[in-house]
Amino acid sequence: MPAARGNWELARRPRASGPPRTEGFAPPVDLDRVRITKATIAYRSGRTGKTRRLLVDQGLVRPNGLSGREITLKAALDGVPLELVALTDQAPIEALARREALGVKLEAKTAGARVTADGQIRFPASGVEVDMKVSADVSDAAPIARIAGVKLPALPPLKLTGRLSAAKKVYQAENLKLALGRSNASGRLAVDLTGVRPKLAGELAAPTIDLTELRGRRGAKAADAGASGDDGRVFSRAPLPLAALNALDADVGVRVARLVVTPELLLEDAQGRLALERGRLALKPLAMRIGGGNAKLVGTFDASSGKSAALDATLTGSGIELGKMMAALGRSDDVAGGRTELAASLRGSGGSMAALAGDLDGHAKIVVRSARVKGGALDRLGGDVFVQLANAVNPARRTDPYTEVQCAVVNVPVRDGVVVVDRAIALETPKVGVAMAGTVNLGTERLDLSVRPQAKQGVGVGLGSLANLAKLEGTLKQPKVGIDMKGAAGTAAQVGIGVMTGGLSILAKGLFDKATMDAPCETALRGGSAGTSDKPAPSADPASSGGVGGFLERLLK
Repeated sequence: MPAARGNWELARRPRASGPPRTEGFAPPVDLDRVRITKATIAYRSGRTGKTRRLLVDQGLVRPNGLSGREITLKAALDGVPLELVALTDQAPIEALARREALGVKLEAKTAGARVTADGQIRFPASGVEVDMKVSADVSDAAPIARIAGVKLPALPPLKLTGRLSAAKKVYQAENLKLALGRSNASGRLAVDLTGVRPKLAGELAAPTIDLTELRGRRGAKAADAGASGDDGRVFSRAPLPLAALNALDADVGVRVARLVVTPELLLEDAQGRLALERGRLALKPLAMRIGGGNAKLVGTFDASSGKSAALDATLTGSGIELGKMMAALGRSDDVAGGRTELAASLRGSGGSMAALAGDLDGHAKIVVRSARVKGGALDRLGGDVFVQLANAVNPARRTDPYTEVQCAVVNVPVRDGVVVVDRAIALETPKVGVAMAGTVNLGTERLDLSVRPQAKQGVGVGLGSLANLAKLEGTLKQPKVGIDMKGAAGTAAQVGIGVMTGGLSILAKGLFDKATMDAPCETALRGGSAGTSDKPAPSADPASSGGVGGFLERLLK
């Protein structure tokens, strides 16, 4: 079967007899002057069947200097207006035939973007070689994305400079400097195409990366899209880009001095390596500082099968202080203190974020102590649903300017995508102790949580409207709060958690028994159900021996 040939490839005539051409022989045709007006060039891909159209309003080639050329083009590619101006120091066809260096200055513009290049192109027998300084200034990436035929999220203004070189199938970008909104980075990257698989290598360093800026723009775009078909989920069902992870290998070192993940989470001095080999992405320990403490993230994301990805990640952190982190974010009034320890280990697999979340197994533990939190900060963190829940379990917060958090604990196992909360989430203030039980199903994204507050002994002023039981239901994206103000706490949640965990002793003693409510943080630290053992309950007074301050002090040393 003959090889496929494009319709622009003309049949070659047999070579006439005679002496062979010598190296450097220039063809008899020289494009000294060319003018194209009102032309249409269409290209249809034989692989995808998609047709792309270049509508040329005017194209011009004319002499520039002694032997160079000026090439200008005003056109529209698939409806996107495009302008190009290129200056060469000699005729391009002659440089190609003689395999000489061709000096090029180029400027390309479209709506919201300008790209320039200045350097040389060579044509040795081993292949084209490039050595150019390049720059890009993009205020709107959408037109470029349309020209490239790719989809990009809404991005803040971008500025890029660097030196691009290519030789023998190795492409290098050096002295890279990138500014994307408030984020900026520099470094070098290289792509090697000489092997069976492309390989990306390099080093990148960033003084600042602000993910909140990118997330905010994507969030607004998603909200607009949601009006016309949002499925109401937090975890997307869209297939993960597994093919991209299998398309090349990579080894890139990353250092970020200041990484703003959310308005409440700042990572500092983050550094590590990303290694991708045959679809298996490994994070070689990412070490970072958070609020004056240290944290480390290690893990793998294995997409080598091409059908689904397997996640195995572990995060640990100690000596973290929430107050220091908020101060570094310019919000020192929100939180003071808040010494935090954390440990999480999660595993799961799936072909989408939704499938991956629904398959997770592992454990997560976070312990916070001695924090002073401004009321408005809590409201900003959780939105309307959190405000309703917080007011129900601690009515005094509506008049108190600050909440003194003696301890907060999250100590939950995750089984087949279900977060099991068997009194394993707790909070204590000088006035109220709060315990939580129920489930969070990450696969269905359904919430079924019971929240039980109890006033501390001798502290009843301002807590007359304290709920006996609050329910957090609905979905992760649309949670709902139900509040029982009359004390008629139903048994449905108790039966649900008891049957699910096999905890018959829980049903016998009651889901929120006296031992739990006297020391909810200690119950949570012991794993919830372990808190119903026959060991005597410690005093609820944090100032007494063995109280909240005592046991947390011992555990967090």
